[in-house]
Amino acid sequence: MTARLYGSLVADPVPVGGSRQGDGRPAFQVLERTFSILEIFGEADPEWTTSDIARALRLPIPTVHRILTALRRLGYVAQDRQTKRFRLGPAALGLGAHARGAADLRAVAIQPLRQLSRELSETALLTGLSPSRDASVCLERVESLQPLRLSLEPGRQLPLHAGASQKALLAFMPEEEAEMLVAGPLVGLCRSTIIDPGRLRAELELTREQGFASSYEETNVGVWGVAVPVVSGWDVVCAVGIAAPSPRLNKDLVLRAVRRSHATAEEIARALGRAVPPLALGEVTLGLSTARKRS
Repeated sequence: MTARLYGSLVADPVPVGGSRQGDGRPAFQVLERTFSILEIFGEADPEWTTSDIARALRLPIPTVHRILTALRRLGYVAQDRQTKRFRLGPAALGLGAHARGAADLRAVAIQPLRQLSRELSETALLTGLSPSRDASVCLERVESLQPLRLSLEPGRQLPLHAGASQKALLAFMPEEEAEMLVAGPLVGLCRSTIIDPGRLRAELELTREQGFASSYEETNVGVWGVAVPVVSGWDVVCAVGIAAPSPRLNKDLVLRAVRRSHATAEEIARALGRAVPPLALGEVTLGLSTARKRS
C-alpha cells in the first residue's frame, strides 16, 4: 500500500469506529479494514457490492463506502457503472505484479549469483530500485568465502549516484527521471563519491556506452565493484555485480568480473524475458586501477 493511499484513508478528521486515541489506533484500524476489504476480492468472488462487503466483514456500510471511495479514486478498485459492483482495479493488479516480479527475480537470480560468487571468490550482488525509485536496494547477496570480504545486508539502500550497482541502475532509468536525481543534491558517502552533476552525467554516459558500471571507494573505503544492468525496454530491472576489497584489485580480476557479471546478467535476463546492454570492453575497464588518481 502506498503512502498516497495511506494519506487518503487517514486524512479524514472523523475517526472510524469512535473518537481518536493518543496511540494512533483509529489510523491502524482504517488500514486493517482497508486490507480486509482488498483481501475479500478473490478468484471465487471477484466482484462485490458495498452492502455485501459490509455484511461479510461485519462493518458499517458508511465505513465501507468511505474506504471504497478512496480506493476507487486511487485505482485500487473499480466500479461497474451498471451493476455498481466493485472489483480490483489496475493499481491493485499492478502492485501484485510488482510483488510477483520481485519474487520471481530473486528466485531466478539466486543460483546464477551463487555460481558467479564461486567462480570469482568474491561477493555477488543483485540490486534493484527502491519503491520510491530514488535509491537502490540490495535484493540478494552471495558472500565470498574468503576471510577478507565485503558484507552488504539485503535490504540496505544506497543513493543512486554512488557505487557500481547504483550507477548501473541510474544510467538505464528513463532519462527525465534519472536527470532529476543527477541534478542533486548529491551526498558524499566516501572519498571518491561523485558529487558533481556534470561529472556524474559523463560517468553515466560512459556506463551506457560500455554496458557496465565500475566504482572505487564510492560507498566504502577500500571497496571496488563492477555491475551490469538488466533492462526492459525503457526502464531498468536490476543490476548484477561484484564487490570486493581493494587488496585483491587487479586488472585480470576486473576483466573477469566484468565478463562474468555480464554473462550472469544475461542468464537472469533470459529467464525473465529481459535484455542486457552489449558489453564494450577496452581500456576503460582499467579505470578501477587508476581510481585513486581521480579521487
